Amino acid sequence: MEKCIFGPIYSRRLGVSLGINLVPYKTCSLNCLYCECGETTSLTIERKEHLPSQWIMEELIKYASSSRFRNFPPLYFTFAGLGEPTLSSGLGKIVNLIKKTFPEQKIALITNGTLFGFYPELLKEVKEIDLIIPSLDAATEETFKIVNQPHPAVSLAAHWEGLVRLKKHFTGEIWLEVFILSGMNDSEAELTLLRDKINFLSPQRVQINWLDRPAAYQGIQSPPFARLKKIAQFLGGEVILPFSIPPAREQETPVVS
Repeated sequence: MEKCIFGPIYSRRLGVSLGINLVPYKTCSLNCLYCECGETTSLTIERKEHLPSQWIMEELIKYASSSRFRNFPPLYFTFAGLGEPTLSSGLGKIVNLIKKTFPEQKIALITNGTLFGFYPELLKEVKEIDLIIPSLDAATEETFKIVNQPHPAVSLAAHWEGLVRLKKHFTGEIWLEVFILSGMNDSEAELTLLRDKINFLSPQRVQINWLDRPAAYQGIQSPPFARLKKIAQFLGGEVILPFSIPPAREQETPVVS
């Protein structure tokens, strides 16, 4: 069985974070070209107990009384891991357990955001989460299919509808993540449409992500770091910084005219 909790680790965005994995490798509604976890082996939008919720909650209770927690308490409990965490039908009750057992810690959900358009009950399940980091990598259906390779039932329109619904009903913070790939979603036309969507959604933060680790598919790459910074400025966001920036990525190139 997959490991359900890992860390704490130092996250580039969240500081000290305990990761919580709710699904087996690699269960997801998308098969993104850039995914650091590798190619999706179970492409699905079915919500169920992909991993037993009771087992995950028991592991969290054990962790609460461990020296690992006492000596190195995390700032965040983060739902992430080896696939799409909102595919777990046990998400809501695990959130409730964390809130009761770890009242001093915050909860973050890193998600592709596609299921909010299919399952209205998700909005209730994530109500007590402090921070949600969904993805939006495309502004056109064609680019969405190329970059994110979705489950056949998932369209960009449905994905967008879910994000709008989330923004309307969720009272915590939303940090929108946009993953940029060279020659795929970094054209002037795509970025302009993406900026329009971001402005409409109005998340608290916009974070530009890029390849600094091996991706699921070979042959793809992100723009040089200087261009990423210009893209971030154009979209009203910030680049997610690596622990160190390779000097080769500092070459200057224009973003949009």
